[in-house]
Order: sequence, then structure tokens, then C-alpha cells
Amino acid sequence: MPVQDFIAAIDGVRLACQTVTPDTDTAEIAPAFPHNAGSDGDAPTIIMLHEALGTIRMWRDFPQRLANATGLSCLVYERRGHGKSDPQTVVPRPVDFHNEETDRFLHGLITSLNLKNPILFGHSDGATIALKYAARFPAVPRAVISLAAHVFVEDVTIDGIEMAAQTYANTDWKSRLERHHFSQTDTVFRAWVDTWRQPAFRTWQMIDELPAITCPALILQGDDDQFGSNDQVTTIANHVSGPITSHIILNCGHIPHLESPDKVLESVRHFLDTN
Repeated sequence: MPVQDFIAAIDGVRLACQTVTPDTDTAEIAPAFPHNAGSDGDAPTIIMLHEALGTIRMWRDFPQRLANATGLSCLVYERRGHGKSDPQTVVPRPVDFHNEETDRFLHGLITSLNLKNPILFGHSDGATIALKYAARFPAVPRAVISLAAHVFVEDVTIDGIEMAAQTYANTDWKSRLERHHFSQTDTVFRAWVDTWRQPAFRTWQMIDELPAITCPALILQGDDDQFGSNDQVTTIANHVSGPITSHIILNCGHIPHLESPDKVLESVRHFLDTN
């Protein structure tokens, strides 16, 4: 079956997961890519890392489209405190919370599932986690695909978060998020907003870790991203050590895979077929 749900227990924490395999009846599959995927046992899995408020369902149909476009399986999972995964216990989160996501949960998931040559596909906070993982475990990922990553804190990011907090307080956004996060909705929202509002978080950055990234990296961002400027893309491109491809997607905001999915898929297919 193209989609299968399961639970992975990582260091005592249950994470909701889903595997999405290519639909062989779909013409979107790119037959050219598997030629550089290695033997069947080494064929990479695309690991999808969601944004600060994300869940499996909030990717919508994009994981299936990505699997079809690349001919590769995708693993989508919900971080602790999100969706059907175990609750988050510390709010606000520590300034260095990305380190736990990489070292404890992402690495634990890759190890427990014995995934070889994973391709990390992250959006927003998930993209930051993908880049940080590639820096901290440079021998593991085959490639990184980053959409709207943050590698340092900008005023535009804080302004966007403050606006999001007002929207959450004054609209029906909470009830819409409850369809995805259930009883965890308030906690997952606070884990995002309150963490970024901490004064100590204003000086957070991972620029000094970027040179440790040696695998190929595709860096994408919308030109109308309300949570980050093009300086994020430039900074990443100027500091990583491995092959870099970067694109600014025109007429696109913070969620390129939903706002401009065809452009994202085209970029990913070309990137993977040439790296």
C-alpha cells in the first residue's frame, strides 16, 4: 500500500509515523532518479520534517507527490508534542531544543529503522533540524532539502510570530488546529510562540555549525516569506562546505510545498538527479 501508519518508540517517547511509497500507476514518477540511488538495500528514504505547528496530515498530499516525483519512499513523522505523538513536557522549550530533536529523536529514528543514506526534507523549524542534523552527523544523510529554514533570528521572524499569537487569540485558528493536535493544541502553540519569545532566543544561531555540512544541499525559500528574509538562504549558501543549490521561489510565502508545489517538485527532481 502507498501509505502505512505506525508508531516508533524512541528513547521511551512514542512518535506517530507514516511511510508513503510511490504510486506506480502515477505518471509523475521520475524514472531517471533511481539510477543513482544505489542498490535496493541502499536506496535512500526521504525523511520529512514538519514546521513548528505541523503534523503528518498538514503536509496534505505533498508526501505522495514527492514519492511519485522521485520514485523514493517518504517517512513522515510527528515530533514530540505534535498530533498523535506523545506530549511535550517542557514549555517553553530550551533555546537549544533543536539539538534534542537531532541527537535524540531524529538520529534515534534513523538508527532504529536502520535507514541508509536518508535524504532530509525539512520545512521551517523542520528545515533547521535537517540542517543541524547534517552538521552534527555529516556521514549519515545523502542530501538535505531545506524549505524556509532559520539559521539565525530575524526581526521579521519575531514579528511574524507575534502576529500569529494575535491571530490564535482572536480567531478560530485554535479550533482548526485542534483537528490536527487534539488536546495538545494549546501546548504545541505555546511551545512554538513562547520559546521564540524568550529574550535569550534572540541571539540563537547555528551559523557556526553550517561548515560541517558536507552533503549536497538544496535551499528553497519563497520571496514573500513572512517569517524570514532571503538573508537566511544567502547565509546558508555562504557557509556550508558541500555542494549547494539555492532558489528563491517567486510569488511564494512561507510554505512553498503547498503554495508552489510544482516548482518545489521540479527543483527537487533536478537536484536529486544531479547530485
